[in-house]
Amino acid sequence: MKVLGKVLGAIAVLCLCIITVLVVKVYNRESRVREYEGELYSSECRSISYSDGTYGIKNLRTGEITLKGITWMFASEAYTDSLVIYSKNYRRGYFNRFTGEAVIPEQYTHAWIFSEGLAAVVKEDKVGFIDRRGEVVIDFQYPYLKDNDRRVDFVFHEGYCSMYDEEGKCGIINNKGEWVVKPQYDYIQNPLYGKRVFIQDGKYGLMDDSLHIVIPAEYRYITQTSDYAIVSRWDESRMQMSYKGEILNPMLYDMIDRLDYSTGKYFDDGTEIMASTGLYCYTVGNCRGLMDEKGKLVTPPDYSGIYAVNKHLFRATLFDRQSDVLLNEKGEVVKS
Repeated sequence: MKVLGKVLGAIAVLCLCIITVLVVKVYNRESRVREYEGELYSSECRSISYSDGTYGIKNLRTGEITLKGITWMFASEAYTDSLVIYSKNYRRGYFNRFTGEAVIPEQYTHAWIFSEGLAAVVKEDKVGFIDRRGEVVIDFQYPYLKDNDRRVDFVFHEGYCSMYDEEGKCGIINNKGEWVVKPQYDYIQNPLYGKRVFIQDGKYGLMDDSLHIVIPAEYRYITQTSDYAIVSRWDESRMQMSYKGEILNPMLYDMIDRLDYSTGKYFDDGTEIMASTGLYCYTVGNCRGLMDEKGKLVTPPDYSGIYAVNKHLFRATLFDRQSDVLLNEKGEVVKS
């Protein structure tokens, strides 16, 4: 009887182990296939995310999962294009956001959104352009520079696209793949308000919508607005320029402060009496200089701070933030 009891006990333990293993397998299998609703790409198609980190594409009309094993997707802004980029097995293709079907199967190492009927793709480290059927329109002739500091989105705007040559210089091509701006620049930004900022030898300039240079490459930085550009000089000062290259305001300031000094006297309530030096401290970027009451610059913005000592002397802090010099009211360094 004792032996029988041991045998039955062993069988019970074995059965329990088998049941546990089966439950774990079922749970793991269900966990692997557990899916969550993802982004809605159209009223007929959405992505599905899985617990293993991959995605699928589901046709909401048929309920069919049209694509599986996707690791990355990217659609044009506001989904204005019918094709969405996807990545699978380290290759990229395009699916239709209405049907979820792969229109151009994954075969490229890199891909960009369609613009003006063309999309840039990379094959064997060369950039070419395809149409919506996947047909090559502009041959794979441009190098894909993996280590380029300024990545350009290879998309067409008004028939033009920035592109690099074998020497790593940037120019502009048309939709036939012809150079319309020779590759001689470090970088050409995609157009903002129809104008393109470019860099040549580390200096910023600007092209208009006809690709003519209206602001030469002479500046530290250029910021664009819808109506004009803010141009930063190398001394941190800035000016406002039109998109025709005209100077609208030769000097722009971040702040202007009146420089007052202590008279050594006090009001009855104990408040210190301050008097004006007649000069002002202006700020551009993190740089400061002296200005007179008529707006004429007494010094360039060569200091990190300026403070009134008395009516005729000013303490100016250098950019090491520790050293000071004394300036007179003419902006000259007092040497003794």
